[in-house]
Amino acid sequence: MTLAGADTPGEHLQLAAFTAVAAAFFIWVGRKQRRTGRGAFIPGRTVRVGDSLIPPRPSTRVQRGAGCAYIVFGCIFVLPAVVNTGMAIYELLG
Repeated sequence: MTLAGADTPGEHLQLAAFTAVAAAFFIWVGRKQRRTGRGAFIPGRTVRVGDSLIPPRPSTRVQRGAGCAYIVFGCIFVLPAVVNTGMAIYELLG
């Protein structure tokens, strides 16, 4: 078994796909939280309660910072996706 945990090109491609999906998810969550100050599953729109509309809270500095942290965490997943794709191509050609 190699350091990447895969022996065949198919296993490398599976690992690349998993890490690419994880990277895309965390970057998406981070961008959304950085823009709006809300997480992935919290609505960022005006809410109607009874007869009045309640606007969403403005985002705080901590929430925007957490969005940046999600983006950095997602970018960490990009490198293994690229490496595993390269290793799969190398094993297919060589």
